[in-house]
Amino acid sequence: MSSGRLDRDEQRIFNAFSRIEVDVNSLAKVEQSMECKKIKRPMGFSMAAVVIAILIAVSGTAYATSGRLGDFLSRFNPNFGEFAIAPLEAAYTIDEGIRIEVVGAQQIGNVVLVYVSMQDISGENRLTRHHMPDMEIYVDGRMMSGGSTRRLSFDSSTNSSYFEMIIFGEAGMPRMYALELVANSILCLRHSGQLQRLTEGYWRVIASTSDMGIEPITWMSVWAGDIYIEYMSLTPFGLQLSGRGEVDPASVWHETEVELRNRRRNIRFTGGGGGFAPDEFNAFWHVSSPIDLDAVEAVIFNGERILINPQQ
Repeated sequence: MSSGRLDRDEQRIFNAFSRIEVDVNSLAKVEQSMECKKIKRPMGFSMAAVVIAILIAVSGTAYATSGRLGDFLSRFNPNFGEFAIAPLEAAYTIDEGIRIEVVGAQQIGNVVLVYVSMQDISGENRLTRHHMPDMEIYVDGRMMSGGSTRRLSFDSSTNSSYFEMIIFGEAGMPRMYALELVANSILCLRHSGQLQRLTEGYWRVIASTSDMGIEPITWMSVWAGDIYIEYMSLTPFGLQLSGRGEVDPASVWHETEVELRNRRRNIRFTGGGGGFAPDEFNAFWHVSSPIDLDAVEAVIFNGERILINPQQ
């Protein structure tokens, strides 16, 4: 399947371009002064100095993590907030004057949900609503392969951004109770689609998850017309599938739906992406609000109705 997957650099670019859920109305009001500024890293800054500059908080006896998450959820009311749990201890890191904190996280199947805040504490107010951490998420040492990042808000008074990340991994990814989040740069995505780096550094955070007892709905070795689906998994966050056959990414995404019992309307996906080769694919499509797995009857893909229970 390697020919149908994005490599690390391609995935990074894809993730940046897939921020399709950013508040468009707010972006339209951005003034010229808020545009990205390319800031070069000082020459001669050694890796040893970078490491010394890192601050990772792992003790938080006086830190009310659950209260922090509660404040975050009540302030932004994200649609998937019900699934997140607060870190057992404070989970933040500082480098290059940028503070990144995980306020909540969860893993369901091979999909991870993370709520992150990013703040410039240097006093230089370098962040704009266009900046985002170039974040990689690892589970048991394995890097998650892609997904979506939605900017929930940008606060110019504190020079802070707040994000919701929904990231998926490969089939069979282990269920762990700790996630490792690593970033090596802060990216800026301009209106033109051009990517720039605000600064480089090293940010690393460990965030805890829990077992909510929610199991994905999984299909293996299913035919949908002339398309062979090797693996398909449905979670409250969206649908992941991989298989063989020639598909048009835009049309198949638009036509794929989740059918619910006793509901007049099927669920459609709001965005996503993946790797598409001439004869194989690996994709993840996310939704704007949680899918009630208990109410799912079938997935409609390539014009075929794929039932949860094939005997129906």
